Amino acid sequence: MADLLPVERALSIVLESTPILPFEQVSAGDALGRWLQEEVRAGHDYPEFDKSLMDGYAVLSADLRRDLRPLRVIQEVPAGIDPARLKPVVPGTAARIMTGAPIPPGADAVLIVEETEPVPGDPDAIRPKSGVAPGASLARRGADVRRGEVLLAPGEFIGPGEAGVLAACGRTRVTVGGLPRVSIIATGDELVESETVPGPGQIRNSNGPLLRALAGRAGARARYLGIAADSETALRRMMEDGLRDDVLVLSGGVSMGTHDLVGRVLRALGAEIAFESVAIKPGKPFTFGRRGGTLVFGCPGNPVSTYVIFQVFARAALRRMMGSPTPAPAPVGGVLATPVRQRPGRAGYYQARALWSGSTYEVQVLPTSGSADFVSCARGNALAIVPSGVVSLAAGDAVELVLLDDHEDR
Repeated sequence: MADLLPVERALSIVLESTPILPFEQVSAGDALGRWLQEEVRAGHDYPEFDKSLMDGYAVLSADLRRDLRPLRVIQEVPAGIDPARLKPVVPGTAARIMTGAPIPPGADAVLIVEETEPVPGDPDAIRPKSGVAPGASLARRGADVRRGEVLLAPGEFIGPGEAGVLAACGRTRVTVGGLPRVSIIATGDELVESETVPGPGQIRNSNGPLLRALAGRAGARARYLGIAADSETALRRMMEDGLRDDVLVLSGGVSMGTHDLVGRVLRALGAEIAFESVAIKPGKPFTFGRRGGTLVFGCPGNPVSTYVIFQVFARAALRRMMGSPTPAPAPVGGVLATPVRQRPGRAGYYQARALWSGSTYEVQVLPTSGSADFVSCARGNALAIVPSGVVSLAAGDAVELVLLDDHEDR
């Protein structure tokens, strides 16, 4: 195992080889799931006027400190009204006001409707049930944001909240990182597509759809090229097509067998191979290289190995291409609910379920029959990391995790 490349070094090589794609301007509606590449500042105060936070009555708080005499209702203030049209509130009066409506001149508090009662026989008056402090149930101009304040900084991930900020700012276009184009090839004479009933010795191709889904969830434009037979001619034809994109991902054909042709064909096509094995379990036979501006990830054929290699290495490269400041987010801590054993020499990245307990992640490493156990890819939401020199961890021991939901690790 001494000649195997450590995971950390392999990841460094991948990221050092990965270009950041040119930025582009897109509509705000198309910016979701991308990384912002410009500063967004507030064009005005938020709110732009003193506004009510509740349905009730705009009042002078001093009126309610002396006694709780009835107040004359002089106007109704709906949301959206021009503040210039409002009458001032003077002692002994109140304005019926709706949530979000501007505060009339003179008023310094909102008495919520639940703290009032009608005056019998006088529909234009209300009787307060309680006093109210100055500033109650209202927001002053600029309470949320001041004009010129930085609302979103370069490198921020644009999720639903950020999309709302852009809308509030009136930003209809925004600069974001580019979208990588990813080509996907599955290799192997034994493979047939999902709609085909496998014949003797054949299996359905799960890696192609798996990789396409992983690339799409990472934010890339994924293109599935199909199954390449175990021949140099078939591989070369598909690879030449895939090498036109930013990233080419292959599954299978990267081990030491006579039909493992990926490395040989890549070299024949002019690709520079950075490494062909990593001290990771599962996924040791992993080929990474580059031809021009195209990165190549040659994943093992077993589905779990393909899944792990993509999540640890290819996803990080795609995030860097898209302008993420944290392409490989730092692992988070958790506590094992189940013990783990492994042979030393390779870092284990095990399928796991991580549940937040309120103070930490409780981590259950999922039982599996091996790296061909494709069902385990659907059951985990994290990878539990066991360092290469560790033979066993007991229940209750600390463990590091790679979270697999892209919305959790911006």
